Amino acid sequence: MVSQEQRIGIRPAGGCPLVLSLTFGLGGALGAAFVHAAQDRTVPLLEAKSTVREGPGPVSPPAIRFDRTGLLHVAWFEKHATTGEVDLLRVGPDGQPLLPPVRVNPDGAGPEALHQSPGLATGPEGELYVTWSAPNRTAGALFASDLYLARSMDGGRTFEHPVLVNDDGQAISHTFEDVSADADGRVYVAWLDGRAKDRSGASAVFACSRDKGATIGANIVIDGMACPCCRPMAALAPDGTLWVAWRKTFPGNVRDIVVASSTDKGATFSQPMRVSRDGWVFDACPHRGPSIAFDPQGRLYVGWYTEGTDEQPRIYLATSDDRGLTFSEPVSLHTSTTALPDHLRMAVHPDGAVIAVWEEVTGVRKRVVMRVSEDRGRSFGPVVTLSEGAKAEQPAVAVHDDGRFAVSWVEHAFPHTRIVVRQGRLPVSETRHPS
Repeated sequence: MVSQEQRIGIRPAGGCPLVLSLTFGLGGALGAAFVHAAQDRTVPLLEAKSTVREGPGPVSPPAIRFDRTGLLHVAWFEKHATTGEVDLLRVGPDGQPLLPPVRVNPDGAGPEALHQSPGLATGPEGELYVTWSAPNRTAGALFASDLYLARSMDGGRTFEHPVLVNDDGQAISHTFEDVSADADGRVYVAWLDGRAKDRSGASAVFACSRDKGATIGANIVIDGMACPCCRPMAALAPDGTLWVAWRKTFPGNVRDIVVASSTDKGATFSQPMRVSRDGWVFDACPHRGPSIAFDPQGRLYVGWYTEGTDEQPRIYLATSDDRGLTFSEPVSLHTSTTALPDHLRMAVHPDGAVIAVWEEVTGVRKRVVMRVSEDRGRSFGPVVTLSEGAKAEQPAVAVHDDGRFAVSWVEHAFPHTRIVVRQGRLPVSETRHPS
């Protein structure tokens, strides 16, 4: 039997840090998984969790982003009777809201559903961009929606009237979007669309605003064979290249993750490049999109969920140092033998630390967990449980350049639903460096 010491840093609200050393007797596969973690790694310091929204009504998963100054922004959907709204909240370093939530959407343009979070991006001068799909109520149209983008030019205190993103005028689906912004005022939106699909349920479509979200340019199709409910994600490389990751439907209903890049600010895209040949055959949509990020050295990180050829749920991370031509051997993130992994999300700090968060699911429980890599994704430290209670799900993660990070998720505690935020700080390390 092998003994392994796991150190967990916790900072109680308003208190001093505590470091707990827990020694476990480990055997079999679980012990081997912990032994594989670097034994001299210091885990991040975690603040106590904060509830930023609580009430009886249903809510969507949250979206979170730090702005340039380090202020955290949290966005979500919620329903009141028959109407819905898009809300945004600014959260201080202590985890407490700075002001009441701001409503983003105008009357008549509320969110169509609560199964996904809003799209959320920050600009270099305090701009905020929020996206969502609203119902298109054309008679006889099924699952029809229109995609909107709203901007705030004052750090999230107020939002302007939204602009329509899709330019086709059709009563079809325009949803499952992601939004990002660059330093020159361009705002990029990628989403799944009911037009131009080729033997698949959706196409992956892209549009760009070149005036900080005031107007939207022409829509272009990236791929006509996208998995119809797996949300694409976008990221900017250090050289300004735009990247989009999505789940593509291959012949035989194989649904694997691909990436494509644009070197001309979204005017054209490369052919899709497969991240991993998982060979997952699934004749429906799994509702599990990828996660994508870059570090300043240009390393591309992609995280995803798959069930492979043996129908076993797994979550992986792989990296590429040659612009997606090849990827590293995938690193398996999930270690538990008693729970299943789900809804992986990832953020990368400029010094190469990778924060991965996901759900661990059993028959009676869902909890949010985290692992951190300090060597640019080659290996990961121990699993740290972030949530409490029986049902915590759909985590989101963001990291600031100063080393602070935040994880947010939804907790269900009948009769209330909560949106929870837990902030922390990456350990100071002199060992993280490009390699």
